[in-house]
Amino acid sequence: MINRQKYHFQALYFFIFFGQGALIPYLTLYFSNDAFRLSGTEIGTIVSIGPILSILLQPLWGIAADRIGRPKRLLLVALLAAAGFTVSYLVTSVYLLLLLIACLWALFQCAHIPLVDTLAIEFSKRKSVDYGALRLFGSAGFALAVFILGQVTEGGALGAIFFASGAALVLAFIVLIGVEESPVSVTVMDRVPISRLFSNKRFLLFLAGGSLVFGPIFANNYYFGSYVTIRGESTALVGTLFFVAVLCEIPFMRIATRMLMRFGAIPVLVLVSILSAVRTGMLALEPPIFMLWLLAALQGGIVGLLIPVALDYVRSLVPASIVATAVSTYMATTTGLATAAFNLMSGFVLQHWTIYAVFWVYTGSSLIGAVLYVISGKIKE
Repeated sequence: MINRQKYHFQALYFFIFFGQGALIPYLTLYFSNDAFRLSGTEIGTIVSIGPILSILLQPLWGIAADRIGRPKRLLLVALLAAAGFTVSYLVTSVYLLLLLIACLWALFQCAHIPLVDTLAIEFSKRKSVDYGALRLFGSAGFALAVFILGQVTEGGALGAIFFASGAALVLAFIVLIGVEESPVSVTVMDRVPISRLFSNKRFLLFLAGGSLVFGPIFANNYYFGSYVTIRGESTALVGTLFFVAVLCEIPFMRIATRMLMRFGAIPVLVLVSILSAVRTGMLALEPPIFMLWLLAALQGGIVGLLIPVALDYVRSLVPASIVATAVSTYMATTTGLATAAFNLMSGFVLQHWTIYAVFWVYTGSSLIGAVLYVISGKIKE
């Protein structure tokens, strides 16, 4: 029974992240088509509106999950609705309508990761299953998606990204039906006020550091395609490099728990933040093409360690009754606020300077984030 549920979670992560990998890396390229006649700022606004809305919406999904105690039901609704709005991108080329669709899509898409993480955390804790062994299938799904769609879109069929993403979310919905949920019943005595989360100095500093580290990483998913094509390379190479990067996440997610137990969360997070700064700094120096393969592999190792270690650290900072709220707040800040800020900043920098200047911004941000991680680890609550 445990193995069957484990397979369900692995498939769920696979399809949810396949849906993201089929869409996110290619959105900027899709809207850069001359037929849309969109400026760099308008494109940046469309791709950043989802993260902006996530700032408010993800904590609300988390609060609802904590209060209702049924994150599975909420996730079922969010998956099916997001699938429908994903395909609706194809119905128009008008900027304001695209912006509206992006808002509706974001309303439900932003719930996917925090809710599935909440379910997986509860399952892994209850059944003593390694969370990394579940989450790594998300990396595999993302890797396969960017590789396949890179090949498909090479001939110019960028509209395929929406069909592929929507289909993956429908499959995730079907898989989720078979996931067993253990309802969480929290008594009034056990319930912790949400205000306590935002008075936790370690948590707040960790959010600030995480925003400066994860912001460039997630913004990279939107702008790396432009970086590669500006260098004169093909969209097929974009997909292949993403495939290499995400494939390299898998082994590092397998060892993340062991490294966490041996060295502690903060030393691991500081190390990978510095490595992330090194990677983006090297990209800004316009390295030869063979270096892009090595830097893609390095990116995979960085993300493979950062995601499970950071999530485990977040869980350790809060009481059990507000885990979903803490996870969703963490997601809203790092994938919402930070990604929106860096997407908008990247669009502005790209329009006024170069794509290489964008990656210099990422480098400085990652180094500051590493410093904030250190400070967060030294605070005693």
